[in-house]
Amino acid sequence: MKNKEDKNIEKLVENLMMENQLESPSMNFTNKVMAEVLATQKSKTLVYKPVISKKAWFIIFGGIIALFTFLILNMNASSSAFSFKVSLFSFDKFFNPIYGMQISPVTANVVLLATVMLLIQIFLLKNYFTRKFQK
Repeated sequence: MKNKEDKNIEKLVENLMMENQLESPSMNFTNKVMAEVLATQKSKTLVYKPVISKKAWFIIFGGIIALFTFLILNMNASSSAFSFKVSLFSFDKFFNPIYGMQISPVTANVVLLATVMLLIQIFLLKNYFTRKFQK
């Protein structure tokens, strides 16, 4: 039974193949396809655009430098601890947990050193990836 169906299908396919002629593409088919490929390639070209602009980096670094300058200038020289007081704001309930917070000089130095190391690492990684993607 299966054989009979296969033969019928083969005859049907042969008849359809005889009725239809082999189609060939137009003369400028290759030119049209290549033009489409080139147009697609041009539109997919990536242009490097940094996530954080130079202006934003300057603002970030300026804020960090201002913060450290503020902390260093408010350092109490007479005591062995570093006293952090926020007197610029009048939000007593909001700043109450950090008002008069005591930070040891070792902790302040470690935080300062870690921040400097982080900034150096960011600068080095940015240069590394810039050189890598420019090739």
